[in-house]
Amino acid sequence: MALRTLVQHANPSWRRFTLGLILLAFLLLGWLWWSRTRPPRALVSVVTLAGAGPRVTFDSLSDPFGVAIDGKGNVFVSDGLGGRIYRLSEKGEAQVVAAGLDMPSAIAFTGEGALIVADTGAHTITRVDPRTGRTEIVAGKMTVSGDSDGSSSEARFNGPIGVAVGTDGTIFVADSYNDRIRAIGSDGHVRTLAGGHEPGFHDGVPSEARFDTPCGIVAARDGSLFIADTGNHRVRRIAPNGTVTTLAGTGDAQTRDGPLAQATFDEPTAIALRRDGSLFVTDAGSSTIRVITFGETPSVRTLTGGFPSGLIDGEVESARLNDPTGLAFTPDDILVFADSASGLVRALLPRGERQGKQSAPGRVFLPAKEIRAAVPPRWPYDPPTVPRQLAGTFGEIRGEVLSDHDAWFHSGVDLPGAYGETVHAVYSERVTRPLAVEGAGGLRERLRLPLFGYIHVRVGRDANERMLGGLESRGFSFRRDDLRQVTGVRVRRGTRINAGDPIGTLNRLNHVHLIAGPPGAEVNALTALALPGLRDTVPPVIEDVTITDDQDRPFLREEKQSGRPLVVTAGRARIIVRAYDQVDGNATYRRLGPYRLGYQVFTAAGQPVPGFAARRDTIIFDRLPRDPSAVAGVYAMGSQSGYEGRTIFAYLVTNEMRDGVAREGFWDSAELAAGNYIVRVFVADIFGNETRRDVPVKVVERVRASRS
Repeated sequence: MALRTLVQHANPSWRRFTLGLILLAFLLLGWLWWSRTRPPRALVSVVTLAGAGPRVTFDSLSDPFGVAIDGKGNVFVSDGLGGRIYRLSEKGEAQVVAAGLDMPSAIAFTGEGALIVADTGAHTITRVDPRTGRTEIVAGKMTVSGDSDGSSSEARFNGPIGVAVGTDGTIFVADSYNDRIRAIGSDGHVRTLAGGHEPGFHDGVPSEARFDTPCGIVAARDGSLFIADTGNHRVRRIAPNGTVTTLAGTGDAQTRDGPLAQATFDEPTAIALRRDGSLFVTDAGSSTIRVITFGETPSVRTLTGGFPSGLIDGEVESARLNDPTGLAFTPDDILVFADSASGLVRALLPRGERQGKQSAPGRVFLPAKEIRAAVPPRWPYDPPTVPRQLAGTFGEIRGEVLSDHDAWFHSGVDLPGAYGETVHAVYSERVTRPLAVEGAGGLRERLRLPLFGYIHVRVGRDANERMLGGLESRGFSFRRDDLRQVTGVRVRRGTRINAGDPIGTLNRLNHVHLIAGPPGAEVNALTALALPGLRDTVPPVIEDVTITDDQDRPFLREEKQSGRPLVVTAGRARIIVRAYDQVDGNATYRRLGPYRLGYQVFTAAGQPVPGFAARRDTIIFDRLPRDPSAVAGVYAMGSQSGYEGRTIFAYLVTNEMRDGVAREGFWDSAELAAGNYIVRVFVADIFGNETRRDVPVKVVERVRASRS
């Protein structure tokens, strides 16, 4: 019987009820249509939702990577080092859903509500029931890497990082270290869609297409796939017919917005499709989130983040990120992302949304004492207990402070060795970055692990460019040119590197630059490490003290005699201390940067003047500012050092730099009565040796111009 006939023959109360249901259904359908077709709201601010921040131990959500949202808007996050999947509560509490995984990476939901996980360290694709936490392998064999299609038990993967689920339930996999895109059908059969046997770049039909460490993948409703081709620094598309094209990116590892053919990316890692068809990409190398929009003029633009990386919540224009990886949209247009190097889950909010909180920037810093307590005493050489020299310390200037020169802070400690000598890991860690090696073949080649970085090392190979024994089976691989020179090195995400394991060998700079602390939150390696036998009984050397006005004009003595006071005109002044340090056993030509500097002002009788009851320790090299321009606020003009050439450390001790924050400062002598005083400067090394120098000054009133 037709619905109309049923309504006509029903009693009045039933008729009203039925009509009400029909009206409600129409309203619900209308709301669903409106919610799907209304334009997404603009994303305007960044907040922190959850996360423990960087940790030495991984008993909480501290290494987020993948993000997925279920049909109810619940946020799920994978924790690589913890081997867990978490669900976030509305209050930002992280609840364990599944454990016992092996470096899980990207995650995605099926239409039935199961969670698909790229279990990178296990080389498998795994299904998780978010209600029970039960896990089962969809395809691949636990801990066995390979490259083969076939049934779920026969197929093999090599460190898969990206997963997506199509509308028909097909699971798509970015098989990262096989450089292939794979598909798993509903029957569990695995087939290769595109890609070759080694990394490369080529568009075209599936058999010709090449990828380089693809990490992100998303399926569109029309059956096409979008790929974050991480090693190629491009965003690619696989059409429903299998043809591969480049959507955006030139291949240059840069961050440039603009038309698709001109825009550039720097390690695009994950990709998400918004309901309006826009693509959002985490650009890990530049610590940004980018958006690809289509229409009359398809283009790429940076939505938030940029240089320098870090942790700053707030408006998208000023927010800063630190190695973002996975991302996903909630039903109400909130973009949730894993800010991996910060150890946090963060979100981009539309205007008017009130979720999460504003994080303090210091939250990403892991105290050096926690690292030191966990790391056994050793040097990065064999034997590990035999002391070496120090060739450079944390915070030293590199380059030269001049208007036409580049200058930067030295971010680690330099430990000299012989050319070709093997460098060993100082701590047991797992590789978390999909592309953990940078600058292959160059002098600054490096391996970056979660807590330590090793620079100036031929990663995984000896002085003759041959692989060190046993590393091939542990996820190390090389790319070589026609002359057999190494042009690329990969170490698989999830690779275990134990303390004492070989990292590589020294290149012709003959030292390892050892970095301590999470990326973007480095600490002084000498406070984070116990280096056996390292002694320093040598106090720093103060070469000179200069006092200038706030226009950098030096004050002079009335008479050019040693011991005569500097004549300081009342007003703001800068104090510049030229100094260096040395340690026991070092060659005398090695000049090192000190750890702590400061000053204090006394009367001629030796009493502290008001405001200087205690000394001011203004410069402490415990952490470094993220802003590279801060180097000119710590070092005076003409400061310079490097592996070759002169070494001049001239410090602006009236400025401040400590706890990773730098700010300008002055000594305001106008607060004192005219007369004689003593400016005492302090320079100390990290071992507590200290040198002082007293500078007599005569404060005179500023001469005022007479009025006519």
